[in-house]
Amino acid sequence: MTTIAINVGSLVTQAIADFFSGIGKALIMARGAHASYEVAQHLRHEYPKMSQADIAHMLNDRLRKEVYGD
Repeated sequence: MTTIAINVGSLVTQAIADFFSGIGKALIMARGAHASYEVAQHLRHEYPKMSQADIAHMLNDRLRKEVYGD
């Protein structure tokens, strides 16, 4: 009986940790997407053939890979 209670408690704890981990990753992505758009404006001279949106997309792809490990 004690083993069942420990396993259920462990599952609940893991579910809560996963929830907050997901929220944290979403916040990082949201702030990163905004920052990428701002930085893209300054990088236009580095990538003259790309638009600001294209540069921001490139930066967001890199951020997503770093945050989610895609």
